Amino acid sequence: MSEDECLAADWWIIGQRDGFEGEPPSYLAEHQEACAEYGVTPDRTAYVEGHRRGQRDFLRSYCTRFNGYTVGRDGDSYIGICPSSMEGSFLAGFRRGKEVHGMEMEVWDIKRERRKLREKIDELEEELGAQRVRFESDENSLEDRNDAWTRIGEIEEGLEKLDLDYKNSAARQAGALARLEEITEQAKSDGYPDDGGLLRTYQNIKELGDVFD
Repeated sequence: MSEDECLAADWWIIGQRDGFEGEPPSYLAEHQEACAEYGVTPDRTAYVEGHRRGQRDFLRSYCTRFNGYTVGRDGDSYIGICPSSMEGSFLAGFRRGKEVHGMEMEVWDIKRERRKLREKIDELEEELGAQRVRFESDENSLEDRNDAWTRIGEIEEGLEKLDLDYKNSAARQAGALARLEEITEQAKSDGYPDDGGLLRTYQNIKELGDVFD
């Protein structure tokens, strides 16, 4: 806090603001230290009363079914701050949000896996071409050409396995995308809002088409 803020401070308002922003009551010590050099001592009683009011307002806003969904959907943790009378509703939304978030993470994990497989396939196909040139070149020794032939066999075997893994991952990707669509549509039908486009992720992925692979 600046000197002007310390001198003009309404400690009830400051406490209410800190409480609403989720700061603990002990945060008053930060203000006390900042204002000490200006000879200002915080009104602890007013701050604590304001903090209690701000904290109640914060919990009313935070501990709702819809905010629970947002917290879970963003992949954030819940640290058990909601009172028992509100926690059940919050957790219902939180679990649904976690479900959607977890499914989306599965989709993106498969996406990354497929990208790595595609990179490995491209690398081996490039090496396969180089080894074939090496094998077919009359300028190379018989030993060198035999070594190239051996390597060609190893590469083709590796490519066969990678191609199978890539095809299998396509099936897993399609299944994951279908489940993601199903649970996001269910979330919307249950009244959870599309806040900032989070629930449009599935559609965005579909529109990527071959780029997604």
